[in-house]
Amino acid sequence: MAYDKPIIQTSNPNKKADGFSFQSRSIYYAEVISIEDPTEGGRIKVRIDRLDNGIDNSNLSWSYPMLPKFFHIIPQVGEMVRVFLEDPRYPQRGRFWLGSLISQPQKIGLDTVYWAQSTTNMGMTPPLPAPSTYADAKGVFPETNDIAIVGKVNTDVILRLNEVHIRAGKHENGNVLKLNTKNPAQVSLVYEQNVETGTYYSSSMMQGDKIALISHTGNPQFKAARLTATDRERIFTEGHPLGRGDVIVEAFKIIRNAIINHIHGYAALPADKNSIIKDLESINFEAILQENIVIN
Repeated sequence: MAYDKPIIQTSNPNKKADGFSFQSRSIYYAEVISIEDPTEGGRIKVRIDRLDNGIDNSNLSWSYPMLPKFFHIIPQVGEMVRVFLEDPRYPQRGRFWLGSLISQPQKIGLDTVYWAQSTTNMGMTPPLPAPSTYADAKGVFPETNDIAIVGKVNTDVILRLNEVHIRAGKHENGNVLKLNTKNPAQVSLVYEQNVETGTYYSSSMMQGDKIALISHTGNPQFKAARLTATDRERIFTEGHPLGRGDVIVEAFKIIRNAIINHIHGYAALPADKNSIIKDLESINFEAILQENIVIN
């Protein structure tokens, strides 16, 4: 489709076209109509109010991503993006999109055309209260000094001063404004200073209801990619539970003492039920196992 006739009159911003006045603009807010791109190149189709009036959705021109492929972000249909026109005189070609347009952190999952501009001077509705005004939301969203990658649904990667946090399940299900304090899955890498000695030390922490450390060549072997919920259940069922080191050492001490100090009265008599034997009998070997941390 060729668009050779300029629509936006840049020489005279007050000149009438199609019954209304155009201004010399190169950036517009647009609604995402389609993200189906057969090339998977990140092209989308958007509708710019007034500029695209009378154009069928199937005939809308492509808008090209401004971000390089190193960053994978595709807006959802019904969201808004900013569209940059390469040449404002020809608004149906040379379109570049940047988005999604998200008004506030709690809207990260989906911000529709009715709310997306609420924090701009084009807003039709007022913004919602800031997340910081909700006590239960503290810790859900990145802070002002953080650098972060925020997922659309309950995930993020946060870079802080000497800290890196990778999280899934950061807020409670169904309530984006309430921090999950029960069972988030997260990895925290921290480089911090010991208050007493003044020296710096590093710590790495992994948290989750269940944790698996899997080798691709371990025994048993598990799938290496495209893991499903069933695959993960098999890992935690068939994987070998890790042992609690301090409990293992304590059991070995009791066994050692029993071997060294155990005395029979004489042949054919049962062993004396002294305290050492009673300690040996009282070992709870099941307590050695950490069932929710497995290896292969």
